[in-house]
Amino acid sequence: MKVIASGTFDRLHEGHKHFLKIAFNLGFVYIGLTSDNMIKNKKYAESIQNYETRKTNLIEYLSNEKKEINHDFEIIEINDRLGFAVDSMDADAIVVTSDTLEGAEEINDARAEYGLYPLDIIEVELILKDNKKISSSDIRKEEKD
Repeated sequence: MKVIASGTFDRLHEGHKHFLKIAFNLGFVYIGLTSDNMIKNKKYAESIQNYETRKTNLIEYLSNEKKEINHDFEIIEINDRLGFAVDSMDADAIVVTSDTLEGAEEINDARAEYGLYPLDIIEVELILKDNKKISSSDIRKEEKD
């Protein structure tokens, strides 16, 4: 199976790692990595690591997990909410969290408009720490304080 797993992956944390682990358990992963331009309106955007740093950190982490680029995954820069998911690529599913479920539904609506089959939507549970989801935004906020 080929799946899409997209995100900003800023300050790669346990929530990201759990999300990616689930995606890799399903098969080959197209990782959609948000561009620097796309993150401008996120909370504490000025503190978000740049695209190249986030990409390097992903590759390093996945390499340590024995995942090989182009064999187990591909990283694709995305510039908008739909990213590459509306292209006629051969993905079967999209992996999301409750925070991104709506975006996956939007992607399937757009795919239908282009005459493409819908992606199976696989929801991954969020990882909680102290009864609160682990969040890059919260990590950036803590760093500022």
